Amino acid sequence: MLVTKIVMIINFEKSNCSLKNKLYHYRHGHLHVFMFREFVTGDEAWIIRCIKDEYSSTYFKNDFYDIEWLSKNALGNRYRSFLAETEGEIAGMIVLTLFIDGENYIEPASLIIRKEYRGYRLADALVNYVFSIAEGFNPNCLLVHAVTFHKITQSICEARGMIPTGFRLGTFLTKSIINSYELRECEKYSEGILVKAVNKKDAGIIYLPSEISSFGKKIYDRLGVNYEIRNCVGAEDCCISDKTQLVTKYDDLQKNVLVTIRKVGTDLADKIKEVIDSFEKNEPWTMQVTLSTSTPDIFYAYSELKKLGLFFSGLKPLCSDIEQMYMQWTGDVKLNMDQYVLTSSFDEIRKDIESFYLGRTRGVNNDKDEGQID
Repeated sequence: MLVTKIVMIINFEKSNCSLKNKLYHYRHGHLHVFMFREFVTGDEAWIIRCIKDEYSSTYFKNDFYDIEWLSKNALGNRYRSFLAETEGEIAGMIVLTLFIDGENYIEPASLIIRKEYRGYRLADALVNYVFSIAEGFNPNCLLVHAVTFHKITQSICEARGMIPTGFRLGTFLTKSIINSYELRECEKYSEGILVKAVNKKDAGIIYLPSEISSFGKKIYDRLGVNYEIRNCVGAEDCCISDKTQLVTKYDDLQKNVLVTIRKVGTDLADKIKEVIDSFEKNEPWTMQVTLSTSTPDIFYAYSELKKLGLFFSGLKPLCSDIEQMYMQWTGDVKLNMDQYVLTSSFDEIRKDIESFYLGRTRGVNNDKDEGQID
């Protein structure tokens, strides 16, 4: 038995090892063993400690500071929390958000490793463990929002087959963030969006304005799914109703609002303008709008929203029965996207989206609207 232990330690000196639910790491003459497991009652204080270790009191998910809320929700129908434990302490955490708002995707989020346990490749191993669990739920896809003040999450997710598809821009007020990473010249920081196909292998017919088509083709090719892009339709294909149906979610702390368009109506521009007009003057509000690309209505919606200064900011592929895209409103906020810390593949997408951002004041084409009915 003693010989076995010595052999194991010698091997770990040469190469650290990650098994399904454990990570072995030999460092400074000591073998560290990290076990990955689900949250259990009594872990609430450890989750809060992990969050405070990195963000102090500034983490945007305020509920995660509430012991009672964690007791009820950390392992419930919406969230599944997983922890890395070593020698009686919790070294790190990650949370799966399940099937949001009736859509069929899972979002791994809240990957936090306590500072004293960094350098063990713990984030890498914990993500491996949790991704295999998430894929076991057999969702359409996995979707991740990765911060842009470091590229650790981006790199780990890309190594597991996730594809950058766009950005949620201006999510966080920089002045409200306390963390251990350098914050550059950005009034508001953004999140990069990554997607990995799991169960949905056919995106069907996707309607995209012609100026977005090449971007869409690039993304869907990289996702490795079947699809057909159309960027021109006949009058018989359009069915714009009178009334727009939308859902809004305001974050008053971060000055950010998410809008999902359920149905496009002729009053779309008026409805979005009402949201914009609700923002306090001289405050750095930003807005992300999610639209379906599975109907030709997107051509009318895209044209109308461009007139209000919105611009294309990425795709939300495979997440439900319909395909979707994002448009963004940033008002007077200067994004300074070149200040983001990105992987090379994400930087490519950044340049694509930045071109739409810099051209946002041009409005619709003078001679022909995108997707004009011929």
